[in-house]
Amino acid sequence: MKIEINCGNILRNAEKISAFTPLIAVVKADAYGHGAVAAAKTVERTAECIAVATENEAKTLLDAGIKKDVIVLHPCCTPALSAQNIVYSLVRAEDAPRFHGRRTAIKLNTGMNRFGADENDARDLISAASEQTHVHSVYSHLRDPSDDETTERQYENFAHMTAGLNVLKHIAASGALGREKKCPVGAARCGIALYGGLSGFAPAMSVKAEVLQVRSVPSGEGVGYGTAILQRPAYAAVIDVGYAHGYRRSGKTRRVFLGGKFRKVLAICMDCSIVECDSRTCVGDVAELLGEHISPHELARSFGATVYEVFTSLGTGRTKGYI
Repeated sequence: MKIEINCGNILRNAEKISAFTPLIAVVKADAYGHGAVAAAKTVERTAECIAVATENEAKTLLDAGIKKDVIVLHPCCTPALSAQNIVYSLVRAEDAPRFHGRRTAIKLNTGMNRFGADENDARDLISAASEQTHVHSVYSHLRDPSDDETTERQYENFAHMTAGLNVLKHIAASGALGREKKCPVGAARCGIALYGGLSGFAPAMSVKAEVLQVRSVPSGEGVGYGTAILQRPAYAAVIDVGYAHGYRRSGKTRRVFLGGKFRKVLAICMDCSIVECDSRTCVGDVAELLGEHISPHELARSFGATVYEVFTSLGTGRTKGYI
């Protein structure tokens, strides 16, 4: 399997967002499978700052020479990184003394109910953070940007909880960019749009697999583990991708693009898959699983999953090529 990342598309997506709002580029989970260091370096000049989930992810960026501010979104007990461009999330007032003199981002809960201070505790957190730390920003997470009513309620809660606080504010994610464009609050934290997993943005990831063997399968034979019997003779190509690579076995009917045509996926094994082909298919030919002909949304539907899961399943922790 070969994964190629188009950094030019990531940059163009970043520039499209930053044209109307400051961009906080989210590169957690290996930049949604696209490569955290490469993505961070691509957008470093365009983004207001960068966001990761954990200290380990932040350290990876520091070790790679990233100088832009990096927000660590998950709370941690004791800060271990001393770099001046690291911003820790603070979620409880009682934690503030451990972050004395550090740069922090105040996290508020406006309705997602994951991390952050509830409305009753928000003022105490803001006060403690302001007295003991250097506050970089205040933020919250949207539960469902596609639900206008819920989103507006969260925006209202956020405005109420942050009234009078004169720091960078951010609540919008990729799915709320339209709302942020009309009624800006501050910055937008974007991941999925940055990597082209949202309509109107250019996908950056392509995934291809090489043909390892071609065979003619007679009618009445099966292909792969526990699959249906073929009702007619067929040519089948074995390609070098399987569910161990994140190409999920479960899901719906799936296709690849091979030899100038869409071909049905017949079976998915751990380290390889079997797809329809024809007599002209040769060992060494390449099948597209994701890219120019197969969109992230199509592959997500076939996985029975989201685009987020497609990117992270296929890309996280794997060797990638960059253009």
